[in-house]
Amino acid sequence: MTRKRVLVAMSGGVDSSVTAYLLTQQGYDCLGATMLLHGDAEPGACGGGSDADDAAAVAERLGFPHEVIDMRATFERQVVEKFVRTYEAGRTPNPCIDCNRHLKFDALLTHAREHGCDFIATGHYGRIGTLAGGGGGSMRRDGGCGLIDEIAARAGATNGLHALSCALDPSKDQSYVLYSLTQERLARTLLPLGGLFKERDVRRIAREQGFENAGKRDSQGICFVPNNDFATYIERRNGAPLPEGDIVDTSGQVLGRHHGAIRYTVGQRKGLGVACAHPVYVTGIDAAANTVTLGEIEDLMAGGLVANDWIWSTPTHIMEELLDEGGEKGLPVSAKIRYRHPARPARLRRSPNAAGEMELAFDEPERGIAPGQAVVVYAGEVVLGGGTVVRAI
Repeated sequence: MTRKRVLVAMSGGVDSSVTAYLLTQQGYDCLGATMLLHGDAEPGACGGGSDADDAAAVAERLGFPHEVIDMRATFERQVVEKFVRTYEAGRTPNPCIDCNRHLKFDALLTHAREHGCDFIATGHYGRIGTLAGGGGGSMRRDGGCGLIDEIAARAGATNGLHALSCALDPSKDQSYVLYSLTQERLARTLLPLGGLFKERDVRRIAREQGFENAGKRDSQGICFVPNNDFATYIERRNGAPLPEGDIVDTSGQVLGRHHGAIRYTVGQRKGLGVACAHPVYVTGIDAAANTVTLGEIEDLMAGGLVANDWIWSTPTHIMEELLDEGGEKGLPVSAKIRYRHPARPARLRRSPNAAGEMELAFDEPERGIAPGQAVVVYAGEVVLGGGTVVRAI
């Protein structure tokens, strides 16, 4: 029997190294690949040139070949340029989601196919399984979610429905940043770490295997931005200081001056550059007027949001049918508006105001919904899909 061939995305960190080890133990024919994304990352940052050495050492130890794939041009176009444009438009980007969408599970997946690989594997913490028609299936840890039962029933009696769900380790769950995994991509993706705990399992395995990166710290912040100082990064990239502008209150009264509106994000409370007698928060950024608006915590509360650029992880045709039937009432879901934010109950429907947009109404008002960030919707622990926040309602 021919062994299945897997392209293992190896960042040089402990997670992807243990991923590779587990796949070799499961009998897969592995090929390691490290994406070269940029050349000026800090030590330990994802995508820098030094990562390849650590990844190659692990691959050699495990007995399979390793290659470095230069994807700097694609990364610049699909991630960095969008990152800068989004900030300049007064929104808050999420470059890790764009990297997963356009690099790991697009360009790298294409590379895998061209080199005869059946799957791609990464060290992300999420689980991929199936949901068989009539209920049941490997991803059901959600207390019998009715929506998942309905999706499974419409998928039929086969195991052809792929489902992405939360990792077993809630402190490491990365399902939020993986919502762009469509059915086609899920069918070609392996996530071996989804059922493991980072400290208890993954680092232990790395130590037992003698991996030198067993104690390597997790990458933090934005990999291509030194010290996570994105404002200075954009200034240097543009070759000019950020334009100054007014800091105003919700009535338009000028409170002070800022040195670049992109230094602020909705919900920010510290480092505002103005002195107030009580806590105030960034409630809005107007890129056209180059103003930053401060307000009370109540001004951050919103009952819902509008999102575009929507991607379904569950089968598109089934979700579109359910939306049609749900009408104005929408579908009962839970939604995350930030990576480390708990999922909150909401109802999802098509926006009545613009084609291609989705609208979420939360059961309880949410705080600090930031345009540009991702919103991801779930049924229980299963990812349904997600999009980019356009505005709060």
